[in-house]
Order: sequence, then C-alpha cells, then structure tokens
Amino acid sequence: MESTAPRNPFPLSLGLNKLGLLGLKAPLLSALIILLLTGIAAQGLMRLKVDDSLSELFRTNTKEFRTYEEIDRRFPSSEYDVLVVVEGKNLLTREGLTAFANAASDLQLADGVDGIVSMLSARGRPDASGYAPPIVPDELPEGAAFDAMLTALKSNDIVKGKFLSNDGQLALAVLSLNREVVAEKSAKVVIGGIEEVAKQDLAPAGLTVKLAGAPVMQLEIRNAVERDQILYNGLGLFFGAAIAAIFFRRVSLMLVAALPPVIAVVWALGLLGWLGFKLNLFLNVMTPLIMVMGFADSMQMVSSIRIRLREGDTKLEAVKFAINIVGPACVLAHAAALLSFLALLFSESGLIRTFGEAGAMAVCISFVAVIVVLPLLALLFIRNEKTLARDHTPADGMMDALGNFVGAVVDRVVQHAVIYTLIAFALFAYFASLHLQLEPRYRLADQVPDREQALDASGRIDTKLTGANPFHVMIRWHNGASLYDPATLNVIKETHEALEKAAGLGNVWSLESLRRWLRENGDDNIETVKKYVKLLPENLVRRFIAKEQDAVLVTGRLPDIDASQILPVVEKVDHALDPVRKAYPNYEISVTGLPALAARNSYRMISQLDESIPLCVLVAAILLAVAFRSVFVGFISILPGLFPVVTSGALLWYLGDGLEFASVVALLVVFGLGVDALIHFLNRLRLEEQPGVSPELAIRRARVLVGPAIILTTMVLAFGLGVTIFSELPSLRTFGMVCGVTLLASLIADLVFLPATILVYRRYISRHT
Repeated sequence: MESTAPRNPFPLSLGLNKLGLLGLKAPLLSALIILLLTGIAAQGLMRLKVDDSLSELFRTNTKEFRTYEEIDRRFPSSEYDVLVVVEGKNLLTREGLTAFANAASDLQLADGVDGIVSMLSARGRPDASGYAPPIVPDELPEGAAFDAMLTALKSNDIVKGKFLSNDGQLALAVLSLNREVVAEKSAKVVIGGIEEVAKQDLAPAGLTVKLAGAPVMQLEIRNAVERDQILYNGLGLFFGAAIAAIFFRRVSLMLVAALPPVIAVVWALGLLGWLGFKLNLFLNVMTPLIMVMGFADSMQMVSSIRIRLREGDTKLEAVKFAINIVGPACVLAHAAALLSFLALLFSESGLIRTFGEAGAMAVCISFVAVIVVLPLLALLFIRNEKTLARDHTPADGMMDALGNFVGAVVDRVVQHAVIYTLIAFALFAYFASLHLQLEPRYRLADQVPDREQALDASGRIDTKLTGANPFHVMIRWHNGASLYDPATLNVIKETHEALEKAAGLGNVWSLESLRRWLRENGDDNIETVKKYVKLLPENLVRRFIAKEQDAVLVTGRLPDIDASQILPVVEKVDHALDPVRKAYPNYEISVTGLPALAARNSYRMISQLDESIPLCVLVAAILLAVAFRSVFVGFISILPGLFPVVTSGALLWYLGDGLEFASVVALLVVFGLGVDALIHFLNRLRLEEQPGVSPELAIRRARVLVGPAIILTTMVLAFGLGVTIFSELPSLRTFGMVCGVTLLASLIADLVFLPATILVYRRYISRHT
C-alpha cells in the first residue's frame, strides 16, 4: 500500500497543488463558481474570430515590415487582387473570345470589383487623335482579319507570357477588389459572386475557371480554420473520452478524466475571445493542445484516485491522496509546458508570439481545471466506491494488462540496462546528426488549403505564365520632385530594368511599362505620358502610382517556390539597385512584397526557434534538478527531453523535408507535454526509493504504478494532436505528424531509455562516488 503523504515535497511546487484542497472545503460554492466562469467563458467563445492574414507570420517591429504595410495601405490593390485563371483549348476561338469578353464585362460590374485587367486591355498604335484602339475589338473581325488580330494579341509585349500563355490555352484576368465592399458584404459573398459570374459565362464555351490571389487564399484559410475547429473539438474529445472509458471501465471515472480538459478548452478559448485574440494557423491547434495538456495530468490524477480506491480508501481520501502525491508533479509538468510557450515569446514573428501568449494562458487554465475542477467532479460523480476495491473486484482487466505489459518491459530493461543505455546514446547521436542537417523552409503554399482551387490556380499560373506572387520595389522621395521629373523617371526606368535583368522576371509593371508602349508607338514625351496616366482607370493607376504622387511601385510576379530559392533573387535585386541608390540618394528604394518578406525572415526566424529547443531542455533540466534536489535528475532528464526532438528531426530529414514553422513549433510545444511523463515517473521513483529497497525494485514499482497512465496519456496526446493530419492546411498536417512522432519517441525514451540510464548510474556510478 502506498504512503498517504509525500516524502520530500517539491519546493518549487510552491504549494500550488493545495489549491485542490480549497475547493473540497466548500464544494457547492466552488461548483457554482465553476459554472459561472464557464458561462462567462462561453460568451467569450462566441466572440472568437478568424485571422486569415498571409503576412502575420512575419509581423515584426522593423522598418522592413512597416514598408510592407505601407505598400498595402498606399497601393491598395497591390496585395489584394483576385486572379481569374481561364483555361481551355478553344480559348482563342471566336466562341472562346466572345465568352471571355462577356465574362470580363460582367466581372467589371460584379459586387466588390473596382476594375479588371486582362488580355482584352491591350491596345494598338494610337491614331492621329491619340486614341489607341483595343487589339480585340467589341465586334470580332472575320476570316484573315481575325487571324491577324490573334497574331497581334499573342505578340503584344503586355499580353504574351503575362496575360496569355504561349500556347494560347490559358488567360489571366486580374480583378481589383473594393475593400470596403468586401468588409460590408464579406469575402465569401464577393468572391462567391465572382466565381459564379465567371463560370456562367465561360462554362458554355468549354472554358474552365479557377480563382487565386490573396483574398481567395484568405477565404480558404478562414473556411479551413472554421472546419478544423469543429473537427478538432469533436475528435479530440471523442478520442480522450473513449480511451478513458475503455481503460477505466467506469463512466464516472471517464467523466472525471474527460470533463476538466473540456472545461479548460471553454475557459481558455473564452478568455482568448474576451481578450480579442483571433484564430489563425497556430491558434487553431489550441483546442487539441489544451485537451491533451488537461488529459495528460487528469489521467494521472484519476489513475492515482483509482489505485487508492482499489486499496479501499474512501473517495475523499483517494482525492486528497492524488492532490498531495500527484499534484506537485502536475505543477512541475505544467511549469515545463509553460516554459515551452514562454520560449515562443522571443520569436520575431507576431503570430508565433501570439501563439506563445495564448498557450501560456491555456497552460495556467489547464492546471486550474485539473487541480481544482477534477477533485470536485470526483466527489460528485464517483458513487459506490467500495465496488472498486480490490476485495470486491479482484481483477481490473485493461489496466492490469497495461501494468503487466509495463512490468515486462521494465524487467527486460533491468536485465540489459547497459545495452539499452548504449542504444539510447547511439540513437541520440545519430538522430541528432541528421537533425542538425535540416534546413529551414517556407512556402506560401504550406499555409493555404491544398485541396481547394487557389493553389491549383496558382500552380497553373506558375507553370504557364510568370507566377502569381507579387514582388515589389517601392520608390519614395521627399525632396519635392515631381513624378514626371527626369530624375524620377530615370529611377523608375533603372529599377524596372533591374527586376527584368537581375531577377529575370518577365512580368514587370510600372510607369516605365506605359512609357515603353508609347515609345514603341513613336511618342513618349512627358506630356503624352501625363495624358495617358489621366486616361487610365483609377484602380489601374493606383497599382503603380501613389495618390500623393510621391511614391511608385515597380512590380513583378514570382512562382511559389521555397523561400530559400527566393532569397538569392531578393539579394540579387537589392545589389543591382545599389548603383541606382548611389546615383539618386534622394530616392528611397525598398525591395518588398510577401515573397521578399518571407525570404528574408523565414530562415532566421525558424533557425532561432530551433535553437531555442536545447535551451528549453536545459532550463527544464535545471528546474527539475532544483525541484528534486538532485543534480543527477537534472542531468538524466536531458536525454528523454531531447531524444524525441532529434527523432522527429531525423524523420523529417529522411522524408526530404526541412524545418518549417509548423514543425519547429510542434517540437517546442510537444517537448513541454512530453516532459509531463518524465516528471510523473521521477516523482513516483522519488517516493519508492526507500532505505533497503534495491534500485531495480524501486524502478519497477515506480514504472508499474505510473506507466499505464503514461501510456494512456501518450495515446490521448497522440490522438488529440494527431487529428490535425485531417486538416486541409499542410502546415497543420505537418504539425500533427511531428507531434505524433515526437510523442511516440518520448514514450520509448521514458519507458525504456530513462529506467536503463538511471539503473546504470545507480549500479556503476553512484556506488563508487
């Protein structure tokens, strides 16, 4: 029979586990307070909104990000275009062009559309009055004239390779959205209307249509996040409750284990709602994280309560025992998880810092739910506890089977402790060497649902045109110079050429594009340029000239490739612009846009996050060393702390993947969760190591007592986080995969390698020191 009071209580638990005893003194009042808090939290839960920003990941308090925000503000359509991709073999037939023209006219009139640019926008040589007729007229010509029109269209510098593919089977139309209308009617309504109009006009001609661009991606992200929330809530709760019910074989014990995490989810998400947080790519996993954090310790608490009830304790005695014995370990386990989230606060990314803040609050709420709510639920739900006693029910099949399995594993480890220790260190060294070879990676495609139309459409643009992602150079001046000053026009021209030559971009747009067209038609003097700028639609002018005429954009488009491949392009453009900056010091020239922002920041930010993991392990080791008053405990915790991390890294290396934001955040978070099992085992071992008890027996007792709960906890953690593999977001699928592998490796490290290493130390080192 176990002792009923802890020996050498944790000094770092600060008596926080005693909070559970406070609720037992006034159970009805405590229950009312819990119900009141849950009601308030439920109202906050309804206030949660979705943040679908594609740039939030790179939000930093730097000049670089402020420049990006400025182009979004001063050139509203630059990062807010809907790209309509039209494809079909009969695109350039009379029927196809007629359908395309009808679609362009109807889209111009669609709700929320400010303007449209397509191959139909191309103009021919101006006549004597200055009028430039469209290459494709409203009334299509016949016979040879039609063929000549197609030849002129396909050879036009503004059209070929930019709005029309070389094979003539894919056309691109760029729609400028009115943000005020989108805000009023919602992106879902506006984009849905655009898609409906386009399909109605184009489908009868055998042409397919797909939408891409930032607004479409944002809508798809928002829809995926909302769907995932329902999926994660449902499956996370189902898996946890099912596993608890199967192994505890009592509905009452299942409810005591499952309800505190559910309450923690409501409280945490409700608090986030009241504080104005928005669900995003990372906060979307907050629900399963809270569930598994709560389940991890509630399983330990309920397992302890069950063991004491089996020994004949009353339910009050069993609950107090769990608070006194398991409670301090729960304090340390949540402290370790809290440490993981606090580490994220040092990231340069605003999105990851927000995730760290939300996670830190969720950890604290999860602890309160486990240590305060669970004991109350145990008193309320557990009935006829005498029927659980061993004298009344000698066998408890599933849990006893788990205990026997753990005992068999420990017996084998005890017999071959040296071999398992050597295997542990050899695997650790090998996996660590592979982990260190991983390179940071970032692609916009990984943040967007890959089973929807936006990525497919973007892929077609990447394949047949020059790419869908805008790459900008912003030119600003504050010297009072005119937009049409020769110096200003020269800066624009040289910047335009730098993007074409240094970056190799074919789809470059700026005021220089208009000047070239006029030059080809024999008249590019300043007055003519001014005239045509005034004739162009406002939405088109605002793509490259600020309203105040003290800033311009030179824009190209890049395919969606890894940030590591974009970075050389960004650096090449930056270097090519250095002579321009030197020749025109009064003009500020900045390379910006989401691809440039991602290329410059993703490598540094992911590397910093990865480097913070060993620091977290080290700080956690120091925390445990102080808590257990043992330098050895601190040292021995490093292997099971880092082994799961390097194992997942080795798998990513084997699969040919790199370190992404999702995978490195998963490693950081699951490290904190995995330490939970380590702490509960060390806590139990501390109590079993009595004078006269051999190390082998103490380790076996400790492992058999907490091992089944640790296995159940790992199953709940793996299933709870594993549901993210069903997400439509590639980043969340990566998160789920890394979490699952890390937890499995953590279980192996805790069940096998940790006991073996401790035993080797006890047998061969501590006896000789």
